[in-house]
Amino acid sequence: MVAQVSGVVVFGVAGLVINVEVEVAAGLPSVGVIGLADAAVGESKWRVRSAIGNAGCKWPAARVTIGLSPADIPKHGTSLDLPIAVGVLLATEQIPAGSARDATFIGELGLDGDLRPFRAALPAAIAAQRCGISRVYVAPGSARQVAVVPGVEVVVIRDLAHLVSVLRGESSPDAIPDAEDVTAAPSIIDMEDLRGHVHGRFALEVAAAGGHHLSLLGPPGVGKTMLAERLPTILPDLDEQTAIDVTAIHAVAGRLPPGAGLVRRPPFQAPHHSASATALLGTVRGHRAIPGALTLAHGGVLFLDEAPEFTRPSLEGLRQPMESGVVRIMRAAESVELPARFQLVIAANPCPCGHGVGKGASCRCTAMAKRRYSERLSGPLRDRIDIRLEVLRPTMGELATASAEGSAQIANRVGLARTRAATRYVGLPWSLNAHLPAGELRRHWAPDPDGCALLIEAERGGLSLRGADRVVRVAWTLADLLEADEPGREHIAMALGLRGADGGPKDD
Repeated sequence: MVAQVSGVVVFGVAGLVINVEVEVAAGLPSVGVIGLADAAVGESKWRVRSAIGNAGCKWPAARVTIGLSPADIPKHGTSLDLPIAVGVLLATEQIPAGSARDATFIGELGLDGDLRPFRAALPAAIAAQRCGISRVYVAPGSARQVAVVPGVEVVVIRDLAHLVSVLRGESSPDAIPDAEDVTAAPSIIDMEDLRGHVHGRFALEVAAAGGHHLSLLGPPGVGKTMLAERLPTILPDLDEQTAIDVTAIHAVAGRLPPGAGLVRRPPFQAPHHSASATALLGTVRGHRAIPGALTLAHGGVLFLDEAPEFTRPSLEGLRQPMESGVVRIMRAAESVELPARFQLVIAANPCPCGHGVGKGASCRCTAMAKRRYSERLSGPLRDRIDIRLEVLRPTMGELATASAEGSAQIANRVGLARTRAATRYVGLPWSLNAHLPAGELRRHWAPDPDGCALLIEAERGGLSLRGADRVVRVAWTLADLLEADEPGREHIAMALGLRGADGGPKDD
């Protein structure tokens, strides 16, 4: 007899529904797993055999063949333990035929039959839902995440014996356990901590309101890192779909505690400058995609401190994801696309010693050293940064002032600006000004005639076409913050001013 059960494996950060076929036939007792299974999947036959025995059921004294299809796709992980066990029980008629119809089973089995959570249960459930599967059987530790997928009935199972009892109609599933959504730990940083930095605070507000990339140039200790670390404090909570995507990514990467709910706050990733290109962009290892910092920053902020100290491949690898919002990893045997819609913030010193600002009287770097340092951030990368700010050292008078405006007040204005943009783009596949496609920008969202005239003057002065598009996007954000219906000449002028500072170290 051949039984068929649905299971799910994870490929990249997305789930892939697998059809598990189990045949129990006459012959010498043996177990075989076919269908490009890795070691973890191949070893499932031993876990399943022990779990079935300890659940009070019988392992067949026959030849058992387990087929995993599509057969040409590599399978890895332990999520197929439960569907294999159900397939064996169906094939030996120990549970009713049809009890597994329109359902998928996700989870790893212990030798004692205990059902263990699968860390990537959320993307697995999303894949099942897209394939028209209405019920998902999971362990209690995975139930809270799966429950957020619309149109999916979550069946909570403690162990294999409990599952058999539920499928026979002898008992009921457990209730979905309570779990709080994953929020950031209580923040001890706030925008009110900053003294001075009027231009830096305004640049952060504009970047947050429109989702723009930002660079901060200034001498050591001037406050660049303080500014960058406070950007997440003025960003709004993630919307429902982005929260699901971010949670799926962090679940696949093993960054969520057991039983956690959705990630509601934008993530903040700040890799060290010694990080390799693989650590930033991600890789494929043994048919398994490993998300990098760019993907882990999806929906949030990627901060590169001491940006010129990163390797050239790491920095140049940012260019395509900054435009498209995805990272495409190509290997000889594998190709995977990972989401990477992040806000980039880079901080850099003006020269190797860090004192080449203003007249540079205290700078001891040679002209060649400054040039080499400057060339570490390429022109194409700088051109993709919307707001480029030179951070100046606050005066003693500014440092002595009372506390400035806090993150909560700024976040309120950011939220109102984002609401204006989302209303304007209702029904379109983007909601932030930074994500507005260039073609649509020029056809339907150009500034008023006076603003266009100023933009043409800037293009004649050397502003690239990509740079002009980014200026207009920032101008739309400024208009949203100032409650204007469309960007005019003053908004274009402000956007050009925000773009005016060099996005990286300067040459002499």
